[in-house]
Amino acid sequence: MSKSRLSRKSFSRKMIVESLESRAMMAADAFHNFTLPEDADASGVVTPLDALVVINRINQSFAGNPSGIAPAGSESAMVDVDADQSVTPLDALVVIDVLNSQNSSGANGLIASRVDSQRRIDFIEKAIALNTLPPDLSIQDANTILETLRQGGRPELGDRIENGSLRWGQDNDPRSDDRPSVPQNDPEEFNPFTYAVSQRLQAFNVSSEIIEKISVEIREANQSGQPMDMSQVRSRLSQLGVDVQKIMPATPSVPELDPPICVLPVPDQPSRPERPEPPAIIAPAVMVTEPVAESLLARLADAGVSEEILTIITQEIWDAINADRPLDMLKVRMRLIELGA
Repeated sequence: MSKSRLSRKSFSRKMIVESLESRAMMAADAFHNFTLPEDADASGVVTPLDALVVINRINQSFAGNPSGIAPAGSESAMVDVDADQSVTPLDALVVIDVLNSQNSSGANGLIASRVDSQRRIDFIEKAIALNTLPPDLSIQDANTILETLRQGGRPELGDRIENGSLRWGQDNDPRSDDRPSVPQNDPEEFNPFTYAVSQRLQAFNVSSEIIEKISVEIREANQSGQPMDMSQVRSRLSQLGVDVQKIMPATPSVPELDPPICVLPVPDQPSRPERPEPPAIIAPAVMVTEPVAESLLARLADAGVSEEILTIITQEIWDAINADRPLDMLKVRMRLIELGA
């Protein structure tokens, strides 16, 4: 697009808020990852490459590939991250949210998906009905994932259905040899029950203060010979402001985690050195170029963002494009938060 055309577009946006044409790429050829939505490249883990896969697919739909058909060799890309049957910059933002959470979490890299569980359920139900499953995913596997979500579990955390009941991915029997493997100074001080609870909370980005508090209380109860069971842990977490039904679903069909085995008292542990704060941004910059801008602004308008905020952010985005210094997605997001969106 010529400089003059961009200038005219920028000038028109100073006067009114236009109803932008939706430029989101329909995801007929872009799959959704049932197990781990933010894993757009189907590698099994969430990395900065997943955000790039999404934004590259958007750019391909506007430059040299206007039909939006996936280029050869990218059939397995699962770029419909938020399961809305389209591919937009918001899919990349969901990935970036998880990347930033991973950077500050100690949950062995496991992070609960930011995609709404009910939306995931609706999407999978429709995909099963229409037989539009991702490559290499069987109907049986899809139904297993669906049932896990229906019972409040999270497939991305390793939750699974066993004999019709939900089991957590962190739910290892303390009496078995299949215990979580974590670094520890003294193996006798390791309590699998405490570990399972703390890992579950970390995966949902619960504050370290709450995790440390409940871990201490579980340990002290165990030392006193009156170990806490899961119902007591859930009740205490609820008092601390944790959404336990979301994080630790409990239904009649869900077995409780086995309480810890009573062990010898644990001596006071030395204070832990404070970990350095992780960098705020770990994902690659996603530049808001013209096609990305049009898609993003259309989505903001559809989401009901006020005309005042939409006018301001539209002007700032196009001014940056006109000056050949496009904003990156995170700066736009922070600006929207500043404006109250």
